[in-house]
Amino acid sequence: MRTTRFIALLSFLLSTAFVSVPANESEVTPIQQLFLIKELKPNISRIGVIWDKNTTGRDQILPQLERASAATGIKVIVGEVANLQEVAPQFRTLLRDHRIEALWILEEAGLLGQAATRSFLIKSATQAGMPVFAPSETWLKEGACVTWRKDAGGIQLVVNKAVAEAMGITIPAKYQDRTAFLAMN
Repeated sequence: MRTTRFIALLSFLLSTAFVSVPANESEVTPIQQLFLIKELKPNISRIGVIWDKNTTGRDQILPQLERASAATGIKVIVGEVANLQEVAPQFRTLLRDHRIEALWILEEAGLLGQAATRSFLIKSATQAGMPVFAPSETWLKEGACVTWRKDAGGIQLVVNKAVAEAMGITIPAKYQDRTAFLAMN
């Protein structure tokens, strides 16, 4: 029964993830993001999220993460931080105690918008051999793997090709026409 529901949900997401976007839906939802992560890294079972406790909308996003986790079968472990000094210990806890296989950053506001935070997380994840799924192209330019954006045609993947290849991520053929590769110097 659970497998049937999962297949039905994935079919729905696949059929709606790359269609036109209503004007009032300008962001890629967490469930869409996690579905895409599963498509890009099919064997992933555990993903870590670093979350700024001070972010507004926390109460709306965390239930979405739970639903996304249940729908995809990927365990989402959230590590909350309140200041820069908590980022490194929280990352190490996610890596060591929860054995995450990738890092997923949902937002770029507040603490997670700071260059020091971004640099530390990308460098640490890369050293651990795990991809970083990021909220913007700013993160990609610094070494994250993939981000996404909505445009008039639907969801578009934006990929740092060199990092994606190094992390063993290949873009499935069905997404090639909706993928932009970040031009790096």
